[in-house]
Amino acid sequence: MNNKKILVVYPHNFLQGLHGTNMNIYQLLKIFKEINYDVDVFAYEGFTPDSNFSNFNEQNSEGLVNKLYLYDFGKSKKNSRLSIVRKIKNKIKFKNENHLQDWTNQEIQDFFDKVTYENKYDIVIITYSYLANLIIKTKNRVNYKKIYYMIDSMFLQQYLWDKKVNKKLTLGKLMDEELERLKNFDEFLCVSNDEKIFYEKLLEKKMYFIPHFSNNKRYALNLSNEKKWDIFFIGFNNPFNVEGLNWFLEEVYSYLDKNLKILLVGSATNNINRSYSNVDIIQYVPDLEEVFENIKVSICPMFRGTGIKIKVVESMEKGIPVVCTERGVDGLPDKTECGCLVTEDPKEFAEYINKLVKDKYFYDETSEKIKKYYDKIFDREKYKNKISDILF
Repeated sequence: MNNKKILVVYPHNFLQGLHGTNMNIYQLLKIFKEINYDVDVFAYEGFTPDSNFSNFNEQNSEGLVNKLYLYDFGKSKKNSRLSIVRKIKNKIKFKNENHLQDWTNQEIQDFFDKVTYENKYDIVIITYSYLANLIIKTKNRVNYKKIYYMIDSMFLQQYLWDKKVNKKLTLGKLMDEELERLKNFDEFLCVSNDEKIFYEKLLEKKMYFIPHFSNNKRYALNLSNEKKWDIFFIGFNNPFNVEGLNWFLEEVYSYLDKNLKILLVGSATNNINRSYSNVDIIQYVPDLEEVFENIKVSICPMFRGTGIKIKVVESMEKGIPVVCTERGVDGLPDKTECGCLVTEDPKEFAEYINKLVKDKYFYDETSEKIKKYYDKIFDREKYKNKISDILF
């Protein structure tokens, strides 16, 4: 009997890592492979500067993707010096400039229709509502199950990003259009429990909480173990990560013990304008496992944004204590029980870190609470079985 076929529509190269959403898609496709689904991916080359597919075949060594269908998003602009923001605005046809973004155009639609017609998929998974028109406007007869994989609340994300530059933008307009698009899907998988509850009420449709999870690799966490860094931050270059990192360096750093060693990873560090004697900066780390083995405390200083924070979940999975602001625990069920140390006061934020590094009992107690919470909430086998039931 042939395996069922899935097409995942996700614009970025998820095998590059770089940010949490890529890691989330990677883990989801690992589950699909384990439950014997054949997965194709529909993606965009040239969509953002930090996503490319030049090494995709080598990166796909686990065989998670059967076929890659790649639309060259930048092909007509190869000799242009337009910024990525202008490129997206020029290449994408907007129904109304005040409404929700649409990451499709007629050429993309025709390519998608050709791929779905020729392959007879059982399931098509869309990962952003900005891509939903591919299944709404298709000219093909739809014989596949349409699943929306909700990574973020896109109407809220767009509002937070654009409200200062577009004064006509309103939450109501964006939300109405997103809900109208989402009505066209058969099933909904939500990475964030908060967004599951919110959208379930608005759409009056059943949604499933499918959080980020991985393979439960734990490290021997003990302050007596030699670690290269005391504090770890990771974030790609979006306004919310940059805002949080700047707050940490400008407001929290001065309260930290000066002998602490800090590692900052990701393109969000492009915006750091001064050097610090105890801070290491790495733009890209191909294997974060090596980093997790060498850190004591993970931080997530964010004040805006939507969805679950993958950087927090992956730290929790290892039992690494997390110090964060309130946005850091977004998407988690039972937030007060998660074990993360949450504050938006700069001095208290630093004091939590200082105490974790100095106080072995406090460190072990915090780590144990996080591990227990993770094991309770992020049971990989449970969600693997749930995904299998939903897809069947």
